[in-house]
Amino acid sequence: MKLLIIGCGGHGRCCLEIAEAMNQYDEIAFLDDGHINEMIQGRKVIGKINDIDKYMQDFDEVFIAIGNNHFRKELIKKVESQNYKLATLIHPDSRTSKHSYIDKGTVIFPYACIESNARIGKGCIICSNTVINHDATVQDDCLIYSNSTIRAEAVIEEETRIGSNCCISFRGHVLKQSDIKDGEVV
Repeated sequence: MKLLIIGCGGHGRCCLEIAEAMNQYDEIAFLDDGHINEMIQGRKVIGKINDIDKYMQDFDEVFIAIGNNHFRKELIKKVESQNYKLATLIHPDSRTSKHSYIDKGTVIFPYACIESNARIGKGCIICSNTVINHDATVQDDCLIYSNSTIRAEAVIEEETRIGSNCCISFRGHVLKQSDIKDGEVV
């Protein structure tokens, strides 16, 4: 299979490593506005982000590796409107319950833990050492940084950013587009 990654910044490079660790892609390339024709960690930037229609016929899946929640959401909408297949990247060193639900376009970093009946929406970024407890819900287009815990039955509404070392309490509820700072308990 061939994977096209949109964005080759820090997050894009991390997503590349996760895709490589999954060992299911024969070819991986990038689209990025700032590094055209450069090699990034051994993979070529073949064009600009807006060139996606030009290149998608050559790829099986696309992954949006943009850290900004809103921009990532808009690119996912564009990709889906063209009926391109959106990849989901789950590092083999993560712990994901077979009874959890992880939607397309989401990336799960190494050592993250997604417990039974947890639900992760579309286009989310779940960083290393994050724990999503049983029955918790993370809605679409959220970013949860490293070492944070989303406790049981908590709900994180869409486009929310949760910093590192945060704890969302049991049955906690975080509203849409919230920005929870590093170390906060909600």
